[in-house]
Amino acid sequence: MKSIYSILRASILIVIAIASISLSLTINKMRFFFGVSLLIGAALSGIYLFIHFDEHINEKVIMEPLIDAFAGLVILTHPEVSTRFILTDFSFWMAMNGILYLAGGFFNHQKSSHFWIYVLTGLVTIIFGFTIINYNDEFLSSVTYLMGFSLILYGIIGIYLSIIRKNTPLQP
Repeated sequence: MKSIYSILRASILIVIAIASISLSLTINKMRFFFGVSLLIGAALSGIYLFIHFDEHINEKVIMEPLIDAFAGLVILTHPEVSTRFILTDFSFWMAMNGILYLAGGFFNHQKSSHFWIYVLTGLVTIIFGFTIINYNDEFLSSVTYLMGFSLILYGIIGIYLSIIRKNTPLQP
């Protein structure tokens, strides 16, 4: 995928994360902004895929907007939203993206000298996902900070990988 679409997607996530940390958003407020940012990221990826429909596209490039669209739609349209549900959706999104990065690192290591970044990003993202889903109910007031920090880290790594993968376009 062209790096500008990935950079825009990651930048939107970083802006949402910084806003949630600096404004001390509650989990319910962050839910709306996170869901909207996921749908915008999925739409940007969909636009890219539509414009470049005749080019060879790696299957992993298609998975990222599908994960974003699914998690965004679920978190925005579910009728009975609770704090645990929001944490579960966010953790699902983090873990699925971590698995996607792990797959990108392990299965494309012959094509890229940066496969270790994909593997490390995948592991860290999965760890954040499991940490957030198992967050103690007594400390739920601080979970938005952890969610924001994990989004900032995910976005920065996403931007970095978008810049370095210009030479290897088959990476996720």
